[in-house]
Amino acid sequence: MSILCYTVAATLDPNQLSTTGAQDGHLSAILKLDHPDAQAQVYSELVANRLAMFLGLPIAIGVPAKETGDTEIMRFASLLAHESDKDFYDFTKSDDRAIDAPDDAPDGIFDEVGHVKELLQLSKIYPKELSFLAVFDLWIGNEDRPLNFKAELSKEDRGIIFAVDHGSSLLACRSNVDKSLDLLLSNEFPNFHPFQKLVNPVFVGQMIERISTMPDWAIEAATIYNDIIGNVTIDYQYALYEVLILRKKALNDLTKSLF
Repeated sequence: MSILCYTVAATLDPNQLSTTGAQDGHLSAILKLDHPDAQAQVYSELVANRLAMFLGLPIAIGVPAKETGDTEIMRFASLLAHESDKDFYDFTKSDDRAIDAPDDAPDGIFDEVGHVKELLQLSKIYPKELSFLAVFDLWIGNEDRPLNFKAELSKEDRGIIFAVDHGSSLLACRSNVDKSLDLLLSNEFPNFHPFQKLVNPVFVGQMIERISTMPDWAIEAATIYNDIIGNVTIDYQYALYEVLILRKKALNDLTKSLF
C-alpha cells in the first residue's frame, strides 16, 4: 500500500543542531482533550494508536502533546493526512443522497449512514484492510467506525485507505471509565460494524490470529504507563490491560456479528 503522508503546516528556519539540512516546522493536527462525554479520550486514542501500529493497521497516527505554557493538560494530537494530491472518498461526511442499497448488496449490510455503494466498492479494492480494521475495532470496543475512515476508490490499482478517530473506544467507549470497563467485559459489545457482511473470512481469521498471538508485553506496553494519562489513573490502565487479554481470547465470539 502507498505511504500515507501528513500535512506540513509551516516550514521554519534550518535546525541549528542538524548536520544534514533538517528544518524546524509544524504539522497540522486535531488536538483532542478529555471531555465529559469521553472522559478517557486522550488515553484511549493513545492506546488504540499504539496497538494499531504494532498490528500494522492503516490508521492516521497521533501523539500525546502539551502546550509550552500549560504543562498540566495533556492532549492527543491526531495528525492530519495530506490529501491534496490524492483522490480520497470521504466516508467521514454525512451521506444525504438517500440511495437504496443496490440489488447485489448482501443482506444485513450496514446502511445507517449511507455510502453503501462506496462500501461495496471498498470491499472489492481493500478486502484485507477492511477485514483487519473490523476485527481490531471489535477487540477495542470501537463502535464509532462509521464516518471515520477515508479511501482512494477511483484508482485502477490499490491506493490508500486509512482510519481516523479512536476517541470513543476502550475506556472512552462510554462517557466514564467504569461504564466503559463494564461494557468491555461483554462479548456482545460491539454488536455491529459498518463493514459487517463485507469482510473476507480468510483475512478476518488472519487478524484474529495476529491479535490472539500478540504478546502480553506488547499490550502492556500500549496500555500501562508510569503516570496518570489525562483522567486515567494507573489502576484503570491495569484494568484495561486485563480486559484486552480477556477480549483477545474471545475474538471468535466478538467477530460473529461480521458474518
